[in-house]
Amino acid sequence: MARTIPLLDLAMLWIDGPRTPANVGVLIVLEPPRGRSATAAARRLVAAYRSTPPTAPFDSVPDLAPLRLPQWRRCPDVDLKRHVLLDRLPAPGDEAALCRHVARLHEAPLERDRPLFRVHVIHGLASGRYAVYVKSHHAYWDGRYAMDRIFGRLASEPGPLPPPFFALPDAARVRESPAEAPIDLPAVARSAVGQVAAFGELANRLVTRARDAATGIAAPANRPFGGPHTRLNEPVGAARSFACFDLLLEDVRRVAHAADGTANDVALAIVDAAVESYLDRCGERPDRPLIAMCPVSLRDPGDLEPTTKAATLFVPLAEPGSAPAARLRQVVASTRAAKSEFRSLSRDAALDYALVAFTLSRAAQGLRLASAPPVINFVVSNVGGVERPLYLGEHRIVGAYPVSMLADPTRLNVTIVSIADRMHFGIIADAGAVPDARVLADGCLAAFGRLAAKRRRAVRAAPAKARPTRRRPPTG
Repeated sequence: MARTIPLLDLAMLWIDGPRTPANVGVLIVLEPPRGRSATAAARRLVAAYRSTPPTAPFDSVPDLAPLRLPQWRRCPDVDLKRHVLLDRLPAPGDEAALCRHVARLHEAPLERDRPLFRVHVIHGLASGRYAVYVKSHHAYWDGRYAMDRIFGRLASEPGPLPPPFFALPDAARVRESPAEAPIDLPAVARSAVGQVAAFGELANRLVTRARDAATGIAAPANRPFGGPHTRLNEPVGAARSFACFDLLLEDVRRVAHAADGTANDVALAIVDAAVESYLDRCGERPDRPLIAMCPVSLRDPGDLEPTTKAATLFVPLAEPGSAPAARLRQVVASTRAAKSEFRSLSRDAALDYALVAFTLSRAAQGLRLASAPPVINFVVSNVGGVERPLYLGEHRIVGAYPVSMLADPTRLNVTIVSIADRMHFGIIADAGAVPDARVLADGCLAAFGRLAAKRRRAVRAAPAKARPTRRRPPTG
């Protein structure tokens, strides 16, 4: 039974191309038990994954034939030897070599004549660990659904190897859901009417924002088209660079609490500082705040439909040159204002905000409006996490670094996953704009170090709370 392809997923298929493949994935680093061979573990994992047939949506390909609604069509036979592969990391097998290998793998588009996913099990790491790089098409899933499929069923202690994300037993129920039922034309028509209404709700708002941005008027909340044009906003090339790093979640929360903000605010502030510093070294110091696109999940609890259900904030970051604490305060205020505006939108309008904004951006490019500012400068996305240790079979997950997609007009994406006590950051960049993404990872770590040091100084400088004196009971 075919499933209709929703509008946002169609947009991902439309964006997909040789320069801008809509690949999203994750690099998972695993530690075998002491004395066990990582290479042997990698080979066993490949054999196990190849023996498990895929379930929906990983058994389907897009059918975009004319004269009918776009739909997912099931593939009766899937050769998993073409989807689950064993890679040996070239010497020296360090983190830099692993990141270069993942960047090369992430560059290649997924062929549409077979299901849109790959799993590369990578051995040869100098650390004695091994890695699993998962790549799939964004039209299959958004970040929250991917988190559930990949990590949601893993155990918190060593045990048997569970089924792979692409072959979960309970995923078969997707084919029995309303999305798998015969196409309901009246429902499609009602959905189309809702989409038209949402587009109308957004069009005037976004055109006004674009006009205000061009004349220097700052929007109070979401600010698409409000940032400067930088090297990150040239047309996306085919080559990629990738880097990753970790922060202790408790440290991030302490810094956030001191600014009355969230861990997401801290992540935005340190990425903003790192990008501004990098642009400054390239001779392109911004003359106004950079704009970050921040996806926000609109899934209800328990919603595991294989599609994209995310709204998008367009957050103006800090004034260039801001001190660390001031930068974080500005980001906290901006994210609050952006979220407040989104609460005033209908659900359809919230889902379509980014689609309409990027359609306007594409229209400006098509008309060759050189003065049109970019709709965003870069993407920062936190897809959530699992606050407990995770094991893939007997092997502990020590790192999980998202590897997201790039599409015009931005050549930089930073995505975050939290597992147990750590936030894992994955940075994917167009190598033409950022030849070595490690420079941005180092910039983020330095920026967080400054924020953490500022918080520690403030704690030391705060007067100690006076201890209450105990009154001795009267005697005699």
